[in-house]
Amino acid sequence: MSVGTAALPEGGRVDFPRLRADRRRRLLESMAAHDLDAVILGRPANIAFASGARQLWTAGARPFGPACIVVRDTGRVHLLSTWDEGVPAEVDHAELFGLSWNPARVVGNVAAVPGLGGVRRVGTDGFGVGTPRLVASVAPEAEVVDAAPALAAARLVKSADEVACLETAVAVAEGALAVLTGVLRPGITERELVGAHAAALAARGVTAPGSEAVACSAPRRGPVRLRRVAGDRRIGEGELVALSANALYCGYEGTVARTRVCGPRPPAPAQARLLERARVATAAVGAACRPGASGADLLAAWQGTGEAPSPEPLVWGLGLGVEPPVVSAPARSGPLGAGAAITEGMVLAVQGWVSEEGAGGALQLDVVHVTASGPRVLSRA
Repeated sequence: MSVGTAALPEGGRVDFPRLRADRRRRLLESMAAHDLDAVILGRPANIAFASGARQLWTAGARPFGPACIVVRDTGRVHLLSTWDEGVPAEVDHAELFGLSWNPARVVGNVAAVPGLGGVRRVGTDGFGVGTPRLVASVAPEAEVVDAAPALAAARLVKSADEVACLETAVAVAEGALAVLTGVLRPGITERELVGAHAAALAARGVTAPGSEAVACSAPRRGPVRLRRVAGDRRIGEGELVALSANALYCGYEGTVARTRVCGPRPPAPAQARLLERARVATAAVGAACRPGASGADLLAAWQGTGEAPSPEPLVWGLGLGVEPPVVSAPARSGPLGAGAAITEGMVLAVQGWVSEEGAGGALQLDVVHVTASGPRVLSRA
């Protein structure tokens, strides 16, 4: 894993040193609340949250590794990196430990982290057969536990700087959505639309999307379902096409989805009713995203519009990628996330998918910031 392969983010809207300091403070407070003396992190989003190190690109499968270590007593962040390009100034060069293919050297580098040897409880976001052995080698008395609850609690509520990053990411995604709408025409393929999305992001300085765009045509006949993997089928005139754009800004993910009619003609009456149903149902769920609400309240808001349970996730947390909670109606053991608590400061993606034989399918997705006065919709498409 390469940590720090590009310049750190800068910008006029966000004080990035303040953003990073606030995230570290929240992480250390959450570690104390969950009785964690240290955390050993390997997931890119968690590493970015804890350290602010910039990672340009990673591809392919890789094993879990101790890429970032945070020690509560010292309050320091240690990174697996051979250089300090893309590493914030508050992470001193002495707090970097080198990469090696020799496991003994890796253990030795980790063991040299100040304050790690005497810890009692270590949390990790990745657990392999080697994790307990690694911890036992550097902290013999330590118990290894799941760090996910502490990390989720630290990342749950977004600061004003984080919300500004999310607003920027959403704006970039909306620009890409506008490009998709502009190139949508009879005969174009779904894959060509996905390519247009990538080109639109590149034109706006985004090297990679948070996830691939959705360009799903919904024929009026046959099973109507949302397909998230685009195909080579050519889109016919008059078909409804679900378009979802996704962008990253400083690691924060923005997304938006709308459904458009392919071709110059307006939607047929049945299609227009379907588009309005998707808009109304999604807006009802968004309006229910208030402090003190639960996942069950969000499910009830959707059901209150008269729509059948959506086969797609209804709500999920948005930040450095997908975060808790995830609320969804269809699950083998019942609704997913019904007990989730909606908290002031959360940022949520609210999605609705409705379909009807003879009309097609309609997708709507907005990003909502939960504030003390109620939900604030960040997307403006």
